[in-house]
Amino acid sequence: MRAIPLQSSSKLQPELGPAETALYTKDTLESLRKIALQQRQVLLAHLLELAAVEAKALGKAQRQETLSPE
Repeated sequence: MRAIPLQSSSKLQPELGPAETALYTKDTLESLRKIALQQRQVLLAHLLELAAVEAKALGKAQRQETLSPE
């Protein structure tokens, strides 16, 4: 993995592939959904849940594509 500098910091972060990025996004969306629910923002929580489901599906598809490229 190659390290790339973050724009907001001088620290280096490993470069993530498409599958890892999608799964990281899913985790972040799930955390944001919990916050929205705590604030009783039901519609926002629902939209975040939909986005998390999509990110999970993308991550799974990307992993399968990486394991068995055409």
